[in-house]
Order: sequence, then structure tokens, then C-alpha cells
Amino acid sequence: MNNEQLQPTSADAQLRAEQDAESDAKKVSWFFIGLFGNIIGVLIASIYEPTPPASRLLEKPPEYTALYTDSYKAKSRSIQLRLSLIGLVVPFVLMILWVILLRSLI
Repeated sequence: MNNEQLQPTSADAQLRAEQDAESDAKKVSWFFIGLFGNIIGVLIASIYEPTPPASRLLEKPPEYTALYTDSYKAKSRSIQLRLSLIGLVVPFVLMILWVILLRSLI
């Protein structure tokens, strides 16, 4: 193998970052932040950017590190926002179902 085959590509960095962000996401926590934090929880989820562990970036070229970090943060924020929005919407859906159920009983 030559040196070019050993170097990670930008596509590798982005794919790996998105996979790592997906596995690292604290999905249940962000759901409950949206559920109990309401719109403030959603705002926090849209602003907060977790950083990837430095150990994943050791001995990587600067371009790889920059792309990995940007992709990781973007994917993490996307997951956080989606789950906090779900947490925000769930009580409203349950309330609507409850009202429908009560009206059908009357």
C-alpha cells in the first residue's frame, strides 16, 4: 500500500463523524430536555455543540480533523434538535388524543 491509500479522505471523515455523532448522542436526555424544558430546551438543543473526543483525532491530518469536527457538530446538533422537538410535541399530541377520547365518551 502506498501512502495515499493510508490517508483518510474527506468522505471518510464526514461519514465517520456522522456515525460517531449518532452513536454518541444522548437521545433519551434530549427527548426529556424537550419534554420538560419546552421551548427553552429546544433552544438549548439548537445552540449547544458537543465536541468529539480528542482521542479520535490523534495523528489525523488537519483537513481531516476540521471536516470531522464540523460534521460531528452538525450531526449532533441535528439529532439534539430533532429529539428535543419530539419531546416538545409529545404532550400536545397526548392532550389532543385525550380530548378526542373524552369527547367520544360523552
